[in-house]
Amino acid sequence: MSNDIIKILLMESLVEILPNRLLWISDHYPPRNKPKSSYICIDNEFRYEPFHEDFGPLNLGMTYKFCFQLNKLLSDPKYTSFSIYHYCSTNPAKKANAAYLICAFQILILKRTSSEAWSRFSHISFTSFRDASYGPCNFECSIKDCLQGLEKSIGLNWFNMGTFNLHNYETKEKIENGDCNWIIPNKILAFSSPSDNSTSSEGYYVLTVKDYCQLFKHENIKTVIRLNNKTYDEKQFTENNIKHYDLYFPDGTCPSYEIIDKFISIVDNENSAIAVHCKAGLGRTGTLIGCYAIKKYGFSAREFIAWCRICRPGSILGPQQQFLIEYEKNLWGQGNEHVQYSAWDRFKAIYGDRGQAQRLIKAKRSFGTPNDENDRENRFIQRTPLVKSWSIYTDI
Repeated sequence: MSNDIIKILLMESLVEILPNRLLWISDHYPPRNKPKSSYICIDNEFRYEPFHEDFGPLNLGMTYKFCFQLNKLLSDPKYTSFSIYHYCSTNPAKKANAAYLICAFQILILKRTSSEAWSRFSHISFTSFRDASYGPCNFECSIKDCLQGLEKSIGLNWFNMGTFNLHNYETKEKIENGDCNWIIPNKILAFSSPSDNSTSSEGYYVLTVKDYCQLFKHENIKTVIRLNNKTYDEKQFTENNIKHYDLYFPDGTCPSYEIIDKFISIVDNENSAIAVHCKAGLGRTGTLIGCYAIKKYGFSAREFIAWCRICRPGSILGPQQQFLIEYEKNLWGQGNEHVQYSAWDRFKAIYGDRGQAQRLIKAKRSFGTPNDENDRENRFIQRTPLVKSWSIYTDI
């Protein structure tokens, strides 16, 4: 090990991923000029789009791109003798997302377990991720939860670096292209509510049932489950040979066990893929899919909440987080985690969060639209001439 690396390892926020080869560092400034060294930084190139005060984890597409490009860099003959630093700032949100990505790289490329990947970071303090709801959050989603959820999905072959279709993922997640994501690949897809009209009351373009019928035909989806109030005529689905079910419960609340049992029964009895939506396709939708994944695939509630947000950021809000912890505990009769609801979350669990879905949709419509020229410039990494740098964001 070189003297330079030994010195820098004394810093609290530096982690050696591969001896003398790959290091992670969080600091106020990028690593200073060192011979045979290069750094990458994704602080501004991979940006989480917040619904409110949420800041991560970064989604599945960004996870794939980071791992693909970092592996490509490490395999490049021009850099075989270089020490590569994955640098991030000390901003808590950027620091947490950068740590998640480098740990995901260890799991996906280096084939380490989530425990092995996280053990290198356990001495460092990180801010936990939070939900997308308004108001305080009493539930923490840790980086470790995200890694365990990712690891679980890999074991179930829900995510594979060799078969993942990045273009398909990034296209369909856009609100103008369907706002949909596979949570359980080829089995359960989450999406936002269609409309009878192609223009919303606010003047935005929205997808109609006809649009979704065409999309679902290509995805082999033959069943739709609606969880929100009626916003379209379901006959348009059934006339296109797509079954339709209603399992309504109020926005922001948690499902009854009767609804959960009906949902599981529908999914189990269908031979083709199923699409599920509420108004925004985030809270109620993610919660019911979570109940299915916990019961049928052995996910812990924390693993699934993290996985669902990696697939579809903003999923599972407010009391729905604690509800899934309780559901897991009641289902298997084990687990010693104390479930604590705030007074506000207890209120929402029963009476709902009026306007939550509309706020989420409004936030999603603003994604990818810089507020001004300065913000647009800040989307791109500022490089320093002191160190040879590498952009992780190139064509794949």
